[in-house]
Amino acid sequence: MITRQESGGFLQPTVPSPTSSTLSSPSTISNLPRPRSHPLKPGGAKESSFIDYVDQKLLGISRRYEKRFNANMEEEDGSPSDVEGWGYEEFGSVAKDLESLADVIWLSGTPSLQKPYFLTLALAVCSYMPSFPFSPVQTFELLQKLDLAFSSLLQGVDIQTGAILSGFETGRARLSTTEKVRMRGLVERTRVAVVEVAGKGESTVDSASEINSQAEAEDESMTDDSENMKALLDGGHGRWEMEVARVYEKTLVELGVSLETSGVDGFE
Repeated sequence: MITRQESGGFLQPTVPSPTSSTLSSPSTISNLPRPRSHPLKPGGAKESSFIDYVDQKLLGISRRYEKRFNANMEEEDGSPSDVEGWGYEEFGSVAKDLESLADVIWLSGTPSLQKPYFLTLALAVCSYMPSFPFSPVQTFELLQKLDLAFSSLLQGVDIQTGAILSGFETGRARLSTTEKVRMRGLVERTRVAVVEVAGKGESTVDSASEINSQAEAEDESMTDDSENMKALLDGGHGRWEMEVARVYEKTLVELGVSLETSGVDGFE
């Protein structure tokens, strides 16, 4: 749900900052769908329905996460929880649900909703991920999708197509300095969390059937990228470190330029 909660203190990242060599690496796997050409009308029925839908999905994900630790979870009024099924057993399942929701949020083409909701998704990733063994494929795919969204919102341009984003035509929809600072904190915290989770030495292996079904749903170029990712991860501990270094790489570059222009520093 839309939240203004701050992301907390900033942590010094323990992975190298993106360089020009990593930025030129063709590592992107997850593309965002084409958004609406016009934002949803503020206060309109479609906007209200959209907010209700996303809030319910976020609540369901949160409850399934909590149910991982309390199978007999109850509602606030003491009645049995209506959350279907068991709690999440692996982060790959969490990432799948969050990625589907990211697509819906992007499709809205409404910056006033995209900005807070994508910050909420980023906070969920950072908060939930440390509770599970490392699920590299789906974790990196989700983070790459969030990276595309954030970097596009920072520029006001869909970096996949070069088209001006819906709602950014006049420049009024650009992120505020407060939103950029919060985004920077979440990005740095997430980069640290990925290093820590990956460094625990335990990971879940995505089932062959799940990876194959995902590959079949992608076009030929996307399938090639998926194969590259699987090959990378099969190479062992030393090779996924390259993907860790690329976490939010595009967003960090855009934030660095934007915050320097705004005269905001203090992130060293």
